Amino acid sequence: MPYSNYPGGFANGITIRGVPLTVSNPGETFWVNSSSVLAKGGIGGSNGNDGTYQKPFATIAGALDKCKASRGDVIMVMPGYTQTIAAAAGDLYDVEGVAIIGLGTGDLKPTITLTATASDIDVTANNMTIHNMRYVSGIANLVHCLQVTGTHFRVDSCEFMCSAAATGMLTPIITTAAATGLQVTNTTINNESSIAGVAVTDVAVSGIETLADNTVIEDNNILGNYSVSCIYNQTTAAEGLLIKNNTLHNVSTSAAAGAVSLAAGCSGMIVNNRAMVLETSAITGLFINANCGMAENYAVNVVTETAGLVHAAST
Repeated sequence: MPYSNYPGGFANGITIRGVPLTVSNPGETFWVNSSSVLAKGGIGGSNGNDGTYQKPFATIAGALDKCKASRGDVIMVMPGYTQTIAAAAGDLYDVEGVAIIGLGTGDLKPTITLTATASDIDVTANNMTIHNMRYVSGIANLVHCLQVTGTHFRVDSCEFMCSAAATGMLTPIITTAAATGLQVTNTTINNESSIAGVAVTDVAVSGIETLADNTVIEDNNILGNYSVSCIYNQTTAAEGLLIKNNTLHNVSTSAAAGAVSLAAGCSGMIVNNRAMVLETSAITGLFINANCGMAENYAVNVVTETAGLVHAAST
């Protein structure tokens, strides 16, 4: 009789209730808790603790200080964790290969609130991952939440939200051209409706901007009043892009607004996306695809109409 029903293991990992299991990670697992709700037999979070489940650190930064680059360390952030960032580069994700995994759903999802216009988190290390984290703007026209210079950064199952009507984010995720291998998956970027359930009045620029080579943007929900587009490559052409299975909702009525806007020379595939942009020109202008291939993308620009196939079918 076999010892396991899965003798070959899990080639793509395994996720239970939205949380990837970390049993087989080769590095250390550190715990973070800023909440008053403690682990059974545990004590409150402090960066003077040892980072175990019962003696967690108080901040993600405190845990990162104990991580070792490229070892495969994992930081588990407990439900109800909160943090405020009020300065540019107010926090750094700067240890290569570390995964930061948030626990909890809804309002218990670990939440980081940015409260100054230029406040942000700088991702400078390569091969980092964030999963199930919530980033919230608490200020009008927040420039961005995450500024990424490290390569192969992955954002999975996260939320980027606004706390009230006049707390929009100009561009929640922005990268340099050198930040190759960015992956944004299963994530919601909502610049349209705040956590409080009221319309966001600030006009944003884009949801994700400045794509580097080999960027993957897949299975996301991107909403907002974007003057340019939901997904934007500004100047430097990126190769090997995959923009797939996204729902893109841009309530801007500007003729310059769109769903995807890429600089000349970009290459890759734009596949199976669904877009609504409330500008009035033809839907073909909602996807500026440069040299990228297009397949099964649908768009609508009038609320009383149904979406049509973007661009003419190939012959």
